[in-house]
Amino acid sequence: MPDDVSRIGIPQEHCRLLRCKEMFIETGREFDITNTGSGIYWCSHTQTCLGPDSEVADPEHCKAGRGCYEVL
Repeated sequence: MPDDVSRIGIPQEHCRLLRCKEMFIETGREFDITNTGSGIYWCSHTQTCLGPDSEVADPEHCKAGRGCYEVL
């Protein structure tokens, strides 16, 4: 089953565009962006540490209610 189908019905904590470097390391376990060690995040839309609204891109701020927030 594709990952996007298995997540249907599960509340999404952060914007789908939020990224961090740990996402690109194969660990063999499910990844949780809220528990990363580096604290370095970026928006895949802008490719910077700021979202399209010029606000910080991180798990605390990239949530539902923000104008640029996107669901999986």
